Amino acid sequence: MKTAFLHHAESASGTAMALYMLQRGIRVTASFQMPEQAEQFRATVPPQRQQQIQTIVAPDVQMNAVEFVIAGIAEQMGGLDLYIHGHDWVDELEAFQHNPAEFALKSYSLLSELFLYSRAAGSVMARKQRGQIIVPMLADSLHADGFPSSPVYNQGALAFVKSLAKELSPFRVSVNALTFGYFRLEKKAVAGRNNRKPFDIYALKPPVPELEELAHGLGLLLDYGHGMSGQNTTWGYGIQSVL
Repeated sequence: MKTAFLHHAESASGTAMALYMLQRGIRVTASFQMPEQAEQFRATVPPQRQQQIQTIVAPDVQMNAVEFVIAGIAEQMGGLDLYIHGHDWVDELEAFQHNPAEFALKSYSLLSELFLYSRAAGSVMARKQRGQIIVPMLADSLHADGFPSSPVYNQGALAFVKSLAKELSPFRVSVNALTFGYFRLEKKAVAGRNNRKPFDIYALKPPVPELEELAHGLGLLLDYGHGMSGQNTTWGYGIQSVL
């Protein structure tokens, strides 16, 4: 992996994955919803990694605009080896109870965005017959422990991953989902039994990692993702993967 495009880098998981890829020496283009978010992110990047990163403000979600941006990014970086479609994890139950109609439109918008960006990135990769698309998600089973749960988006995204994987496999482009397990909801929370107790259902006295630690699980797909496609791997302690 030499070049990557990360969409929705403003999310906590997106930022963690971007910093991890920079540590691995990958050139990253990260997209943000607002210019201020891009500036805040750049301030967190170590000086020695500044040359590896470029930031953009995401265009309107229209097919022509998305295709134009991704083609331009691939040209600037000298290729596109990896596309990661992140987004901010939301609580779909709360959104549904608050406004069902707005929830339906938002779900449609998120899945349409996933389709357009992945389609454009896959088209660029297929021409070179190499590349990987990764869709990060959050395990739905964590909703009972205070984590946001997005079963509608997650199931829609998984169905899309399996479908796109079949279409791109002849071009040696792999498409996989990476599902994150539990992590510390509060930054630098004090470790202790009380912090672990809600997760005893998943493992005996489990460690509760930081989100930045979970982001290192991306390395599994960076190193070995070309050996599989259309799969969903859960990265976390005691949470079962579905392959």
